[in-house]
Amino acid sequence: MDNREWKQVLKPIYQPPSPREKGAFLARLEPPRLSVPEFVLIQAAYLRPWSWLLSAGIFAAALLLMWGRPTGEICLVSALLPFAALSTVTELHRSARYRMEELEAAARFSLKALLLARLTLLGLGNLLLLAALLPVVMDWSRLTLAETGFYLLCPYCLTSLLSLILVRRRRSGEPLYLCAGAAAAVSLLCLLWQQPPRFLMEAGPTGYVGTTLVLAALMVWEYKQYLFRGEESIWN
Repeated sequence: MDNREWKQVLKPIYQPPSPREKGAFLARLEPPRLSVPEFVLIQAAYLRPWSWLLSAGIFAAALLLMWGRPTGEICLVSALLPFAALSTVTELHRSARYRMEELEAAARFSLKALLLARLTLLGLGNLLLLAALLPVVMDWSRLTLAETGFYLLCPYCLTSLLSLILVRRRRSGEPLYLCAGAAAAVSLLCLLWQQPPRFLMEAGPTGYVGTTLVLAALMVWEYKQYLFRGEESIWN
């Protein structure tokens, strides 16, 4: 007999018996209750403390750079923000870097939920950093809210956008080195770029706000693509 015939013969022998009182057994099980805030706080323990220390270091470095310097050197502060974005992408990509995505995808909570919780925590940390820098930089640079937001948010959003594109499209190898290179390139661009383009200066606050919103929307879209890319896996 060939393999197909053997499988047909052996199939009834290895057929598992029908479960008895399965419904009553499952009804007695009470699933552990876990609220969304508790779940997010649990994920906070998996984030490495260097991410928070880096944000504190960026804030302290910005204060030192502004101390006693002329107001026209806001590019020095802008050059620090790409590294805050790099730390977020690096921490978010840690599961893929250590080949833990399939294991986490088979856990109680989906991989998408885990990444979303970690992204929420990291995003809140960066939001606090930007919220603390915004009034200080505005008072020091004498710029408007739209201009200050442009100088602080655009380097951050651009670095996040480039880094997410790299980690999504380079599954093999070590894309984090490329992300570090992208952050360094954006930081160098901030140092070399002393004056905004003429179209921004002519458009006024509308141009600054519009450019910032476009980059922020592209960054959010890339984060969404990164979170939902795991649904291509059969485990999800």
